[in-house]
Amino acid sequence: MKKITIKDIAKLANVSVSTVSRVINNDAGVAAETQARIERIIKQKNYQPSMIARGMVSQKTRMIAVIVSDITNPYFHELVAALEKKLLNSGYSLSLFDSQTALKLDAKNGVSVEVETINRIRENHFDATIILGGLVDRISIPSPYLEALKNLVNEMPTIVIGSIAVKNLIHSENLIYLNRDQSIPIKLLINYMLRKKYQNFIFIGGNDSAWITKMRTDAFKETLVNNHIDVKNLTILNNNFYAEDGYNAAKYIIENQIDFDAVVAINDRVASGFLRGIRDLSNREFLDFGLGSCEFFEESRFNIPRITSVDHNIALLGSTISNSLIRSLEGLTIQPITLDITPRLVIGETC
Repeated sequence: MKKITIKDIAKLANVSVSTVSRVINNDAGVAAETQARIERIIKQKNYQPSMIARGMVSQKTRMIAVIVSDITNPYFHELVAALEKKLLNSGYSLSLFDSQTALKLDAKNGVSVEVETINRIRENHFDATIILGGLVDRISIPSPYLEALKNLVNEMPTIVIGSIAVKNLIHSENLIYLNRDQSIPIKLLINYMLRKKYQNFIFIGGNDSAWITKMRTDAFKETLVNNHIDVKNLTILNNNFYAEDGYNAAKYIIENQIDFDAVVAINDRVASGFLRGIRDLSNREFLDFGLGSCEFFEESRFNIPRITSVDHNIALLGSTISNSLIRSLEGLTIQPITLDITPRLVIGETC
């Protein structure tokens, strides 16, 4: 059966398409008799308005696009869940675009995928976009992606959680830039491990092209230096953000006979992979060394052993972003985001 469109409803009601759109959006500028006739036809035909139909007159679809680079990453799916909870309660819907560029795509393909994602969002008339990951996370942002991002920002409010490069390269009232502080959480973790008398540190995980890796490793080294720990021959393995990368780090350290008594992982998944690698590939016991993670994931509460980690309060981050975006959309002025989030050390069994 042919799908009923807004044009079909307009024809049956003998009115214009824009009049039907006004009724769909509860616009007061339609005569009561005409509104009743259109609503009756909509109900009879079981017509479900599209976001384009809803936005035809109001120029608003109440649809928010969210871009992530891998929804299987706990950081992304926890944050998207927090965003969705708040936005749905405020009458907005989320459309998720998962570019998968956090996985091992070649660089050229990754750029084309993310540029195409941005172009699809522009074509579909969203009210705003939230960018949580992908090429925006790079220390050096590819120029084709940057141009696509500029075009997006020119057309709609856009929240970017990413490197300071974005803030410096794009100057627009439509851009809401958010940089999560990484120094305080990492210092919190390292200082705790130092108080536990660990001295011989290694750092594992992360991608050295990503801003978050640089910020966390810089804070890691700075804290050690401030505590008179020599960092000239420090082992830092920036392979990626997944459990298999922690496992591969364990393999590398064992094969190269690297001495350590403390491990700092970029996140809980890398930490879990490292523990599995140590158990599989060596005779060392978990209690032979300390292990801390720079980012806590809810799923880690059930790990054996539980990992000592830093909770960045992703739920509060999502709520803060949502509130700022809603104020911007409904107040017609872009509202800056002020973060007031205190990280919390989650003491586990690994140190």
